[in-house]
Amino acid sequence: MSIAEQPGCSNSGRGITVNRQRQEGNPVLKYVRNVRFEWGDIPVDFEVGRDCGVLYLALTYHRKQPHYIHSRIDPHTKHMLWELNRLCATSQWTLILCYSVEEAAEYLENLKLSENRDPSYQSKKGPVPKDERERLLNAAIGVLTGARSVTKTDAKHLLATFGSLSEIAKATEEQLALCPGLGPIRAKNLHTYLRTNLRNQLFKPH
Repeated sequence: MSIAEQPGCSNSGRGITVNRQRQEGNPVLKYVRNVRFEWGDIPVDFEVGRDCGVLYLALTYHRKQPHYIHSRIDPHTKHMLWELNRLCATSQWTLILCYSVEEAAEYLENLKLSENRDPSYQSKKGPVPKDERERLLNAAIGVLTGARSVTKTDAKHLLATFGSLSEIAKATEEQLALCPGLGPIRAKNLHTYLRTNLRNQLFKPH
């Protein structure tokens, strides 16, 4: 599954728009439950935001039709993951590898739910040195893994999905549960954990 900014997309304030001609019957749609979807005549497979389109590709299909994805990314343009990753990188797309249709549905939902997140929050204070970024990331992971049964992998997924500790702390239990791999039990634990004195510390005025 690949995503890229699509200037021609116009999905804002609606659900996910699905390319009926190419995606009707796709089993992933059975698992898109937290965001509504509608059919549309669009060039990509899924439109999850005003400037974000998704192309859906199963590796089994790619084995049989290795040139298919080339024609979808660039109509005028051959080993699996590394080839797809190289193709996406050179075409300014992002490769998301999903191991089940349920996981693919989670990504579609999260892309839609996070479309209104301010993309400029990372650059408001200028670039952060690499060692400082790593220190801040490890500190944030340490905070999140303080919640019962939340792992480092969970913490990284949460930070990638929500963008910051403060946004995670603001999220509802249902929104946390949508984070890939977290699930309702760990989401409940984290939600409760962040609404103890820790939440007050995160938003304490300086």
